Amino acid sequence: MTTISEALAALVHILLGLFLATREKPTVRSLLIAALGAVAASAAVQFAANPLLGGAVCEVAGMMLCLHLSGRTDRRKNLFFCLMLELGLCIWHFIAGAGLAWLCGLSDLAVRSTPWGQLPLWIVNLGLAAAAVLIVRNEAMAPRAASLAAVGGIFGVALLSENAPEDMAFTYLLFSVILLTGIMVDRLGRQYETEKELAGLKQRQAELLERDYHVLNRAYAENAKTFHDMHNHIGAIRSLLAADKTDKAIAYLDALQKPVGGIASTLWTGDETVDYLINIRLAAAEKEGIRFDTQIEFPPNTSIGSADLCAVLGNLLDNAFEAVRREPADTNRSITLTIRRINRMLVIKVVNTFSGQLHVADGRLKTTKTDGGLHGWGVESARTAAEKYDGTITTTAENGVFTAVATLFF
Repeated sequence: MTTISEALAALVHILLGLFLATREKPTVRSLLIAALGAVAASAAVQFAANPLLGGAVCEVAGMMLCLHLSGRTDRRKNLFFCLMLELGLCIWHFIAGAGLAWLCGLSDLAVRSTPWGQLPLWIVNLGLAAAAVLIVRNEAMAPRAASLAAVGGIFGVALLSENAPEDMAFTYLLFSVILLTGIMVDRLGRQYETEKELAGLKQRQAELLERDYHVLNRAYAENAKTFHDMHNHIGAIRSLLAADKTDKAIAYLDALQKPVGGIASTLWTGDETVDYLINIRLAAAEKEGIRFDTQIEFPPNTSIGSADLCAVLGNLLDNAFEAVRREPADTNRSITLTIRRINRMLVIKVVNTFSGQLHVADGRLKTTKTDGGLHGWGVESARTAAEKYDGTITTTAENGVFTAVATLFF
């Protein structure tokens, strides 16, 4: 009976750990591996020299394989997650067992190999399942839940240490400290990665602005030369018309109008960042034979920072152009940009044609430059910036059309 209970408990641990890490339903292969890991864990608990260590190793191995199959290929992160989860489970199993033994006065509750000793194990499983439900409903609770579990573990072990052998109490107290330290290190690492990504976004914005500034500056310089020499141009055109050389006069006027035409066709929204990002791509689309339609209603005086706006709009447009450029030149290559304000929400929608396959890992679109190359890290960078304004990035791909919609609140 205890063997079956141990196997089912290990299966629950592995599946819930996989679900918490990926937020996805397990596949058939993951279920089979989880079942094998559960059987191995229950056997280790029954027959290993160190049941606690043997069962934990089998569960960690099962979770590692399942995470790898689900697309999480970073082994160090997978191992860190599995170890922290196992530490938390061990700590709270000890707390549940020692606490029930103290309340009920039954020593069998603290002995895992007895039928009553399985009760604390399933109490912990129910707590883990409840935590999984709460985290899925609100992912922002995940770091807090992990920190509370670690801090609660320290206090729980300290309070119940008198009801357990001294060496066992010290071991679990050490586990609690290691768990809390690991969670703190993980949060610092995530914060560092976020700051590093934001720094990259700011650098990208600076590069975009500098590039577009030089383009506009050259256009203005050409126009300045044209107007400076206008009296000479007028004289030349007058002489051509006087000599009835109308065709040459028209060609002369066309040559003069070329740099001015570039400025006349520029789109002005009232926001410099938006103007730069759109106009440079309008020019690129015209040059490359790509149809680029715009429907823009940009609200004035938003609280959205230029760096964040650049990250969202710039990356979505870059991805769209990257996808369209991979299409044959004789096909209908098109991009549509729509910017609308809905109350205090800014909606940016980019629709483009595409072909090939989209690559998904961890539930997110990833870039693959050698095959498809569509909508990868640019979407992730845009999502990071949008989340600063309680916004989201949603993407859909259907019938050769890719749609990315960004929402930002201001």
